[in-house]
Parts: sequence; C-alpha cells; structure tokens
Amino acid sequence: MKLRPILIACLLSLAPSLAGAQTWPERPIHIIVSSGAGGTADILARVIGERLGPVLGQPVVVEDRPGAGGHLGAGSVARAEPDGYTLLMSGSPTHSVGPHLFKNLTYDPMRDVPPVAMVAVAPNLLVVNASLPVNSLKDLIALAREKPGQVTYSSAGTGTSGHLAAELLKTMARIDAAHVPYKSGPEAVTAVLSGSVSFVFFTVPSVFPQVEAGKLRALAITSATRSQLVPNVPTVAESGFPDFEVLAWYALFAPRGTPKPVVDRLSTEIEKIVQLPDIRTKMTQLGMEPRYMNPQQLTAFVAVESPKWGKLLRDAGATPE
Repeated sequence: MKLRPILIACLLSLAPSLAGAQTWPERPIHIIVSSGAGGTADILARVIGERLGPVLGQPVVVEDRPGAGGHLGAGSVARAEPDGYTLLMSGSPTHSVGPHLFKNLTYDPMRDVPPVAMVAVAPNLLVVNASLPVNSLKDLIALAREKPGQVTYSSAGTGTSGHLAAELLKTMARIDAAHVPYKSGPEAVTAVLSGSVSFVFFTVPSVFPQVEAGKLRALAITSATRSQLVPNVPTVAESGFPDFEVLAWYALFAPRGTPKPVVDRLSTEIEKIVQLPDIRTKMTQLGMEPRYMNPQQLTAFVAVESPKWGKLLRDAGATPE
C-alpha cells in the first residue's frame, strides 16, 4: 500500500512532459550545428529543416556554433531543456571520436545528447597538388616511403573524417606523413593548392572543381564503392587496401530526457524526408549518400565505430589541437 503514493508522485511528475509531447511543437525548433557555416553539416541541416518545418507546422531555425571539435555546440544542446525545441546536427566528431580526444568533457555525448536519426554519410576524395609527381595512390605511398617525414597532409582538424582517413591510410600502408591541422576545410584545401601540404582527404564537391580546373589531382575515394560524382576515381580499397572505408556521417540528436513521442515523431518524419526523390538528388549533388538509421540502430552503429577510431587515435598519439 505504501507504494501507491510513490507511484502517484511519479505519474504526476511525468504529466507535464507527457502533456507537452501531445501539444508539441508550439513554437520554432532550433537545430544547432556543431561545425561552421557553409560546411556539409550546416547545408544538410538547412536541407532537412526546410522540409521538416512545414510537416511539423513550425519554423526550423539553424544556428552554427562551431568550436572545440564540435563540443561547443554539442555541449550547449546537452544543457538545453529536453522539450523537443533544441536539436543538434553533428556526427562522428562529437559522438564517435570526441570522447577519445577530449578527456575533460563535462558531458557524455551518447548519454546526454542521444540520437534521433542518422540522415546521410559522405566519403572523402584524396587529392594532391597537380604539380606533385604522383598519379595514383600507389605513387603517393612510394613517395612517402622514399622521403619519410617529408610528405604531409592537412585536415579540418583532429578527429575529422579527413584526419581519420589519413591516419588509417598511414597505418595500413605503413608510411610516415605529418599531420597539419587547420581550423576549417577550406583552409586545409588551400594548403594543398598552394603546395605547402602534400595531400588532403576532403568531401567531393569541395575539391572536385579544383580537380576539373587541373589544380588538384584526385587519387582515390574513401567509400567502399566508387562515387557517381567521380566514377573514374578508384576507391582506396581497390587501390590495394580492401578493408579501407572511411565515411563522414551526419545525424540529428536531442537532449537526454526529450519525450519519447517527440523523438519518435522526429525520427519518423526524418525517415520520410530522406526518402524523397528531390532530397536524395540534392544529397547526391552534395557528395552525400542518404542513409537513415533510427535511434536504436544509430546507437548500435556508434558502439561499433567509436572503439575502432579510439584505437586508431591512441596508436597515432593524436591530441586536440
């Protein structure tokens, strides 16, 4: 009999959140992007938001909060009210890689900002300055072995997919190449264009115009199969490393405690949006592959992916720049 008051108290405590879930949304929804304006995550958040708003009957506002490897934005969402009005657009830098790099995080990404839905993945293109005397991945590896320590690569920062791809290649090919991190992707690409850095792994749409202009040379792509955007460029896997695959992935997350009906509604609507033909075409043009996962599937995905990158980063001695 003593349990009845406790049960009643628990039900009363849940009542406001359940009522809020039933009437949600009543005001604009904010998507916080953990990386900079104009980047892939920012563009993707706006593409999804433009379709999500009309479906939910409320505007979707995108805000960029870059910094600290994505943890400035992710941390702000972890501290936000779990009412369904604040979401995060991020991916591997904050949820798979960040916990292995940033040892003093004040929150646990997967616990405090759990998944709503994965929306897309994207490979990186390995490019070199056109003046570098290499025409294939095999040539680049030979150059790195011939001149150990003199071949360098740039990235948009430690823990980004471009950094992970280069470190995985170094491990599998047993070569030495120094990492030169930059604050943004455009800066990392500019370093290769200027010839101050040997190569970079970066998203296809961002570097392919320079390939077409003859300023950069594409050697390989990090997906398991060739890209429709660059069908003549071989994969790293078919270039001698059959188990190689590195994909940036993008997903929406919500603060811990967000009502399950709200998370379920968001995830269901996002799945529908990702299946729309025009959205799929838009993503392909951006060098991405639409790929939906629900919260449970994405949680399982991260549980496998995170330890893999953690080991790679530890072996490489990587630290936040």
